[in-house]
Parts: sequence; C-alpha cells; structure tokens
Amino acid sequence: MHLVLTANPKRPETEKARARIAEIAAAMGFSYTLYNGEETDVPPNTDAFVVIGGDGSLIRVAHVTCKRGLPLIGVHCGRVGFLTELNESEIEMALSRLRAGDYAVSTRVMLDVRVNNGEPVPCLNDVLVFKHSFSGVTQLDFSVDANPVGTLFGDGVVVATPTGATGYSLSAGGPIVADGLDAMLITPICPHTLHIRPIVASINSTITIRLSEACFVAADGDRIAELKKGDLVTVTRSSYVTKILTFGDRNPFRLISEKLS
Repeated sequence: MHLVLTANPKRPETEKARARIAEIAAAMGFSYTLYNGEETDVPPNTDAFVVIGGDGSLIRVAHVTCKRGLPLIGVHCGRVGFLTELNESEIEMALSRLRAGDYAVSTRVMLDVRVNNGEPVPCLNDVLVFKHSFSGVTQLDFSVDANPVGTLFGDGVVVATPTGATGYSLSAGGPIVADGLDAMLITPICPHTLHIRPIVASINSTITIRLSEACFVAADGDRIAELKKGDLVTVTRSSYVTKILTFGDRNPFRLISEKLS
C-alpha cells in the first residue's frame, strides 16, 4: 500500500513526527511519498493521506484529497484535534488495521461557495462572510431556498457543515450537530438584530447572501474574495466529500467536553 505523508510546514515538531512515522511505515512494508504541496507528490497508486498536525492541516489537505476520492488519516499534533483522532504512538496500530481493512470511513459533506455565480470553491468546515473594517457593523440580506430570512446587522455570518459545527460557528453561538445529520448551519456573528438567530437548514438548501457594504468571504479560513456593495455570495452542497478513516469509537460530545473545557 502507498501512503502520502503531509505535515504542517510552519511547525517543526510536525515535520519531525512525519519523519518518525515515515520510518514506521517503511518498516511495516508501506511505500510512501512526502507531500509538500505539489501535484506530483500524489502518485496514482496512493491509498491514503496521513496528515500530521491539527485540524487546520487536515482541512487544508481535504481540498486536494476530495477531488481524488482519497481518504485521510489524521495524526494529532495540534491544539484541539476534533478531526485528527490518532496520537503518534497509535500510528503502528492504525497502519496495521489499514492494511487489514479494519477501520471505519467517516464521509463528511462539503459546501461550495460562489461569488456572483462564479466558479465554486469547495470547503469542508465553513464559509465566512465578515465585515471589512474593525469598527461598526455590516449589513447582509440573506435567504434560504429563495425565502428571505431578513437583514442582518452585525459582524457577519458563518455557514457551516456539521464538521464545522465545532469551529467558528460554535464560538459564535451555533448549535452542536450530532454525527450522521446532514445539515447546513447559518450562524450570525454578533448580530445587532434580535430576530436573526442561528438556523439549521437542509444540506441541500441554497443560501444566498447579498452585500450592502464591503466585506470579505473566506472558505475554510482562506480569504477568497473582497466583496463590495451589491455582490452575491451563494452557498450550496458540494458534489465533493471528504473521507476520514477512523479506528475507534468517536463520541463528539465527549470530544467537545475534553477539547474545549
């Protein structure tokens, strides 16, 4: 079996962990390549991506693997770690079970974000539309499936997948979503209007956000566009999914208690 190993280049400890994991994989008879951001780092015979780092590292790699249908194995070297479930000490166990086919596949829905009906940008966690300046508020008019929700006066809005429910959306007052529920979460950020509350919509919904002031839009934490008055942001379900391999029981409520307490 062939693995692609990737680590967060900004954190030296993850590079060292990748070197140790590469040695373990080779000793177990796996072939591997090191992913450093180039398409040529992912050969056609790849069976899985091993991501060493935090959730942010896994989310960034998901933009590559989703288009190839490749599964991810997350090794935790970050601060929180909802998606990177393994510790480095567990990698030998995980690779043995990978070779034996003894694992579960967690398939995560993704979103597509478009600006003014342009090309879609896929994201695993969330779409953020946020005010351009530090002071004041912005004004957003948004709809769910062409049904107007109202005008939001505040800092912005997060549209999240269930995977992104424990990220910015949760910090902004959004709900926790149980595993297995396909939904789209719409969470206003510091709203100055009491009638705009967090919304749970179908994953197949179309969310439209019309700008009345300058803002920016980001997908999974990467800013993708500067927005001006009158611009339209559309969020829909993506045709891509992210596959994450798991090797044990996953209780999201226990994780939230452990990671965020």
